[in-house]
Amino acid sequence: MGKKKVAKRSKVKPFVKIVNYNHMLPTRYALELEQIKGTVSADSFKEPTQREESKKVIKKLFEERYQTGKNKWFFSKLRF
Repeated sequence: MGKKKVAKRSKVKPFVKIVNYNHMLPTRYALELEQIKGTVSADSFKEPTQREESKKVIKKLFEERYQTGKNKWFFSKLRF
């Protein structure tokens, strides 16, 4: 594949959502979220500009992880 096609396929589109921790199920997989927890907080949901900035930071972190090959299971397609 060419560089343009590889760059297009390796893009990540993040979203930010408030989730109640009681509704989450534990799994055997673990993901280091320390950097993400620092950028996303309850205050970042008050204004749309803050939300967009946090999405950009998350996108940068996830794309960096994808390029380095960390957490390959996180970026694989779900099979049902």
